[in-house]
Amino acid sequence: MKNFIFLWFITAASLLLNACGGGSSSSTDSGSVQRGSLVSSTYITSSKSFLLPYKVDAYKIVYYTINANNKAIKASGLLSIPAKAKSEKSPMLSYQHGTIFLDVQTPSRSASSIQGINTLAGTGFIVSAADYIGYGESSNTIHPYHHANSLASAAIDMLKASKIFLANKDIKTNSQLFLAGYSEGGYATLAMQKAIQIDSSGEFTTTASAAGAGAFDLTETARTLANKITNEDPSYMSFLIKAYDSVYTLNKVTEVYQLAYRKTINTHFDGKHSGSQIDNKLSHTTSELFQPEFLAILRGDGDHVIKDKLALNDIYDWKPDAPTRFYHSPNDEVVPYHNAVKVLQTMRNNGTKNVSLGDCGVGSHVACAIPYVFDALNFFLGFAEDL
Repeated sequence: MKNFIFLWFITAASLLLNACGGGSSSSTDSGSVQRGSLVSSTYITSSKSFLLPYKVDAYKIVYYTINANNKAIKASGLLSIPAKAKSEKSPMLSYQHGTIFLDVQTPSRSASSIQGINTLAGTGFIVSAADYIGYGESSNTIHPYHHANSLASAAIDMLKASKIFLANKDIKTNSQLFLAGYSEGGYATLAMQKAIQIDSSGEFTTTASAAGAGAFDLTETARTLANKITNEDPSYMSFLIKAYDSVYTLNKVTEVYQLAYRKTINTHFDGKHSGSQIDNKLSHTTSELFQPEFLAILRGDGDHVIKDKLALNDIYDWKPDAPTRFYHSPNDEVVPYHNAVKVLQTMRNNGTKNVSLGDCGVGSHVACAIPYVFDALNFFLGFAEDL
């Protein structure tokens, strides 16, 4: 047991290095290609820890998904497979990564992410991890940060392509599918779970889902951050607004940001600038960063198209069928804790009985990611077969 605890600590640390903290692609009409079709696969590495039962083979998967405009686009991700006997099956685990700013931090490119995801697979799960649109094979477009449909599509279509690859290799899966992610990955996990239940239930069934520290209530999250006098990480909120400005073709950067920061907003969310580089270019004083008219609307009850799009991507108000576990720190300084309370209460009010919330006692958003991994593992072990 101590060995597993150590390895899961390493897993969490490896994944955390690339979360919370290039290729090419062209789009085409979505009717001309099959979503989730496998374009290519490239062997990356093999790894084996003497503390885990399985050697793991890792592959970069390139596949077709759709972007926010319903156009087919090539995307990529990491598929990590435990080496089992031909007759043995494995459950699948879809891992959604947290916020990244650099393309080199994607699951299919980052050595530390590959290490962490391979550790997950070494316990017996086949792990599918989408890079998301805007990274990896689709790095020539801005990442649609916290755009629910795009995140869900990228992850679900990665699963579809992974199943094609596994079938071609005669690697067997059982019927189980686990979903996990922290921070943006927590949001993406819940968006994916909802999309599977509503749109893809004929192909996938979620066995259990563990979503950590996600901004499920984007409307109130934005209001909370706007009401802060200072913000240590203005890059997060700015990433969200710039992504929506691009996805929905709003052209509102001038209306939202003060003059000194517009160039950074328009040029730095390109996968080539780190979060700290962007933070250093932006004001940490909220009233200096945003235009006063927009800030007043964001803080209050006025109308603005950005607020409309935030509300469109709120994902807490529905009734999941699968057992669902949330995890959050009451002292989270990046993603407000009200998200965990709101999603739990709303889902229970909607009649969901198999939903729960674990509280992280270590404080910060980043520090809570490690105990989240332990919590999610313990939750999944209550359901997982064929490990």
